[in-house]
Amino acid sequence: MLGDVVELSVVVRDLDVAIERFTEVFGLHVHHRGESEEFGFKNAILPTGIGHVELLQPTDPTKPVGRFLEKHGEGVYLVGFECHDIEGSVERLKTQGVRVDHRPGREIAWIHPQDAHGVFVELRTRERYD
Repeated sequence: MLGDVVELSVVVRDLDVAIERFTEVFGLHVHHRGESEEFGFKNAILPTGIGHVELLQPTDPTKPVGRFLEKHGEGVYLVGFECHDIEGSVERLKTQGVRVDHRPGREIAWIHPQDAHGVFVELRTRERYD
């Protein structure tokens, strides 16, 4: 069910400071910057080869990323795995009592951290960075 790790999301207090650090120290570059009002963050995607690091700065303290920063401080928020059969994996996980957020028509699903020993797990297709 799980393939390669293709995403590592890190919650940060200041996106610009984090981008500067990840580009200078690790030699990464920004592929894309964006914002999600739905999930309450602004982000930057920094490709790493087969996947990427996503830096997340909360824009709404009442949404999950904002609550994570308040409770845990900066750090790893989510690990995303490549999954070739998201629909089938979601169904299998649900039969095992795992809480999964999967929205119809989307090639992505999220497993609740309480069902993965505190890790927010994402099932996704691999992205292209060209």
